Amino acid sequence: MGGYGEAWERFVSERRLEFGGHMDPGWQDGHALSASLIIPVESAILRERLDPLRSAVRPMPFVSLHPDHFMHITLFLLGFLVPEPEDEGEISPERLTDIEIRARPTLADFPAFDLKLANLNAFPGAAFVEVHDGGGIQKLRDALSSECGLKNPTGPPHMTLAYFQAPDGTLAPDWLISTIERYRDWPVGEMRVEEVELTLLDLRRDYPEPECLARIPLG
Repeated sequence: MGGYGEAWERFVSERRLEFGGHMDPGWQDGHALSASLIIPVESAILRERLDPLRSAVRPMPFVSLHPDHFMHITLFLLGFLVPEPEDEGEISPERLTDIEIRARPTLADFPAFDLKLANLNAFPGAAFVEVHDGGGIQKLRDALSSECGLKNPTGPPHMTLAYFQAPDGTLAPDWLISTIERYRDWPVGEMRVEEVELTLLDLRRDYPEPECLARIPLG
């Protein structure tokens, strides 16, 4: 898994943007619902430190800022919800129920932990805030991966601040690099991870309130 420094160096050297996030029609491929396991973030209590980051990137024409209700840390993208999956990226309602059932005893034995949100960074498709947790999220992912048969995602954990919605391969402008660089050392806040949510996202809307199917507490 690459680290945050590596992600930033790659973004600066490649200077490549792409159409990021759930609104990408190429990623949706006609599906209506996407299921995930996430850590919810109460962004309202972080707003004072988030607002300067939002204000910095808001003027960029290809930036789509996440509203407060959409802020979260993704653990696993489970797949597009369909009655009868035919592709690897699809998942059935029965499989979601199975994941919830398996996750509950696993997380009941997993201690709650603290994390720090700090430092603006970027992937080609998104600006994000780094998550510094002493490896807590990776341990959580490993536990869920082992018990629920889920594939660990690549890349470091993060809280997406905004999507870049530019045609794939668009050159990132100098002012985007310099704007993000000003906030590369910017503490946002701390939070305690006490639960995981199984959520469903309506891909037909830009920023819908994620539907919480289950809240699974940590021990």
